[in-house]
Amino acid sequence: MSDPTTQEQNDRLHKKILRLTYQVRGNERVVETEASEMTVGRAGDTDLQIVDESVSRHHAKFVRGPQGYEIVDLNSKNHVKLNTYRVERQLLRHGDRIDIGAARIFIELIDRPKSNPANVVFAEADERPMQRTGVIAVDHMDLLLNSKVDLNSLSDWNSKASWPKDEPGANVSASDAGKLLRLVSDAAETLLSCESLDETLDRILGLVFNSLPVERGVICLYDERNDQIVPKVMRNLEGHPDDRITISNQIAQCCINEKRAILVQDALADRQFGGAQSVIMLDIRSAMCAPLYRDGRVIGVVYVDRTSPSEHFDTHHLQALSALAIISAVAVEQGTLRDNIAREKDMRAKLARYCAPAVVDRITNSNGAVHPGMESHEGEVSVLFADLTDFTSMAENLRPRDVIRVLNQIFERLCGAVFDYEGTLDKFSGDGMMAFFGAPLAQPDHAERAVRAALRMQALLADVNANAHKGRFISMRIGINSGPVVVGDIGSPQRKDYTVIGDVVNIASRLESSVAQPGQVVIGPRTYRQTASLFNCQELEAVRLKGRIRTVKPYLVLGRQDDPASTR
Repeated sequence: MSDPTTQEQNDRLHKKILRLTYQVRGNERVVETEASEMTVGRAGDTDLQIVDESVSRHHAKFVRGPQGYEIVDLNSKNHVKLNTYRVERQLLRHGDRIDIGAARIFIELIDRPKSNPANVVFAEADERPMQRTGVIAVDHMDLLLNSKVDLNSLSDWNSKASWPKDEPGANVSASDAGKLLRLVSDAAETLLSCESLDETLDRILGLVFNSLPVERGVICLYDERNDQIVPKVMRNLEGHPDDRITISNQIAQCCINEKRAILVQDALADRQFGGAQSVIMLDIRSAMCAPLYRDGRVIGVVYVDRTSPSEHFDTHHLQALSALAIISAVAVEQGTLRDNIAREKDMRAKLARYCAPAVVDRITNSNGAVHPGMESHEGEVSVLFADLTDFTSMAENLRPRDVIRVLNQIFERLCGAVFDYEGTLDKFSGDGMMAFFGAPLAQPDHAERAVRAALRMQALLADVNANAHKGRFISMRIGINSGPVVVGDIGSPQRKDYTVIGDVVNIASRLESSVAQPGQVVIGPRTYRQTASLFNCQELEAVRLKGRIRTVKPYLVLGRQDDPASTR
C-alpha cells in the first residue's frame, strides 16, 4: 500500500500541465500539453515540429512518468542539454531550461485550468483561450475597429466613447475627457505633418512618451503575408538605444490576433503572460499593446512596458494609448503612401537617365508584374557601341566649351535614335557611347531594334555633317553583338550604375574598335542570325579579337532589305 503523502504528491503531479516556451533564433512560441508523450523534432510527423537544421528529425520526447514529466533524448545529433548539462533521460522541474539544437525551451509545470479539457496541445500561444489575471482588453475598441475612422470623426468619437465600467477608477471626468480630446487633436496635427514613414513612426513614439508614464516603447509593423512582426522604431527613457530592445512577442501577437488593445497590469502575476521568458528576463511589471488598425487589417502595434514596481498602467493609460494608436494607423498609412510615391519618383528619375519616356511609363505602371526592379539578373540583349572617329582631331581647333556644345548636339540626336527603338543608354565615354536593347523590359526583337537604331544613328550623323561648317565632318563606327548577359544595378553601395556585363559586351566593343570602319555598322554572328531576313549584310573575314582565342565572323550591315539603296 502506497504512502498517502506520496500518492497525494503523484496526484498533484498528474494534474499539472506541461507548458513549453521555446525560442528559435529570436522567435518565441508557447505550447501546452497534458499528453502522456510528445515528440519533438524537425520531421513533420512529430508532435512539436521545430524547423531548424540544428534539430534532428526525431530529436527528443517528453514523457509523463510516475513522478512527472521527463525529457528523453532520441539519439539526436546535437544531443539534449538540461540546464547546460547533456542528459539522456531526466525528470523535469518547474523552471528548467532545455537546449535542443538552436532551440531553447523553458519548462513550466502549471495547474490545469478548470475550463480547459485534457490532452489539448496548443501549437501557438495565440491559439489558446485568453486566461487573464490583471489583463484588460479594451472592449470599447470594438466600436472603433468595426468602423472606418477618419480624422474628422475623432473629436465626435472622443465625446461619445466610454471607459470600461468593470475596472476601478473607470469613471471619466470631464477634465479627463478633455485631456484625451486635446491629445488626439495634437496627435493629428503633429503626425499628419510628417514627410516620411520613418518620421511618422518616430513622432508617434515621441507622443507616447510625452503622454504616458512608459519606460520602454517599440512600434512594429505587421507583415500579414509572412506573419512577421517587424520592429521599426524603439525608445527608452534615455532616448533611442544603441542595442535592439527585446519585447514580449506573446503580448504583441495576442494584440494582433484579437485586434484589441491589451493591458497587463501585473505581468509577473499574470497567468497567460507571466511565464513568458521575455517577461521574466526583462523584469516587465506592467505592459500595454495597441493595434494600428485600418480597414479591417492590423498593420502594426504600439508596445510599451514598465519595469518599476511602484506604478502600473491603468485603464486611463490604455484609453490614451488606444486613441493614439487609432490616429497613428491613419498617419502610418499616409506615411507609407508618401514613401511609395517618393520611391516611384526616384525610380522614374533614375530610369529617365537610361530609358525612353514610354519605357519608363510602362515600367512604373506595371506594379511589378513586368519589371522586378533594377536588381541584377540574367537576360538576353543586344549591345551597341558607337565611337566618333574624327572628333579628336577636329576638337584640337575648338575651344573647350565649343567641344562640349558639339558633343551635346551630336549625342542628343544619337540618344534620340536609341530611345526611338526603346533602347537603354548605358554610358558616354569621351566621344563614344554604349547602349543596349532587351532590358529593363524584355524585347524578343532586341537585335532588330539595335540594328535599326544604328542605321538611324548613321543617317542622323550624315545630316549633322551636311549642315556642318567646312572641316567639321565627323564619322562614326558602330559595333553590335547579341547574347546572354548579367544586367542590373551593379557597383558599390555608394555608387551603382544600371549596366550589362558579359562576354557579349566585350565582343561588341571589339567589333566597333577593331573591325568597323568609319561610317559602318558591324554586327556579330548571333545578331546576324536573328536579323538576316531584315537587313542586307556582307559577310566579312573571320577575325581574332583582342583577348579571345576563337575567331569571330562579323557582318557588315549595308541597309534594310526594303531599301533599294542597299545591295549585297
